[in-house]
Amino acid sequence: MTSEFLSTPLFERVQQHAAADGKAAYFRLHRYRFSAMLRAMGRAAGTRVLEVGVTPGHFTELLVGAGYQVAGVDLDPARRQVLWQRLGVEVRRANLEREPLPFEAATFDWVVFSEVIEHLLYSPLPVLREFRRVLRPGGRVLITTPNELYLKSRLRTIVRAALWLSLSTRAEFRHQMLLEGEARYTTHARTYTMGELTWLVEQAGLRVIQRRFEAPWERVGLEPARLRSHPLRVLAKGGFAALTAALPPTRSMLLVVGQKPR
Repeated sequence: MTSEFLSTPLFERVQQHAAADGKAAYFRLHRYRFSAMLRAMGRAAGTRVLEVGVTPGHFTELLVGAGYQVAGVDLDPARRQVLWQRLGVEVRRANLEREPLPFEAATFDWVVFSEVIEHLLYSPLPVLREFRRVLRPGGRVLITTPNELYLKSRLRTIVRAALWLSLSTRAEFRHQMLLEGEARYTTHARTYTMGELTWLVEQAGLRVIQRRFEAPWERVGLEPARLRSHPLRVLAKGGFAALTAALPPTRSMLLVVGQKPR
């Protein structure tokens, strides 16, 4: 169960900090993803982690609190500089598609690349090869990304196609077209299937040692307390979650761990 971490003092503390920072909704939406990632990473003692794409910093704080030694890379680390200072984490600026990672080779035990690969405009292979460079022999990269075959997304596509509509709504189209420069990275460039993601990891010279279909988004909103305020919505979400639980390849998130050869 990916919820094993959610009731720990660490999660409760980060949740409180997120609420004080005005980001309670973001943490609530992503907490099951964070739990799944920590479960995939395992032992923390003495482990050096590079988190690529750290804003808003909730998972960074969870990593530090769990005992990992953390460094970060982000497009705009200055926005959260106060947080990085509080956590004692150095976050360097880099655009992954234009420049190499600003770290020496064979420096890290883990690279965490969560919900970022879908934002890259070009092939992610050069970026994945950079991860391989900065990993120590035997080091690992953890990637999570939305599942191209997520049941909810597929049903939405089928309905819009059947109605002879664009696969994007008018608002989605206009939002994407008005993004310029690095603002383009705030929207998804493309999503991946499990086969595509594992192929990319292997092409980058890493061996896939974990591949899991996770369901973090399906579980949001199923809290028992919501049955009183939104009973029909909770029942509908529960039925949908049951479907993806029975059919793992239709779950909302892909989680892959690749390992650098020793």
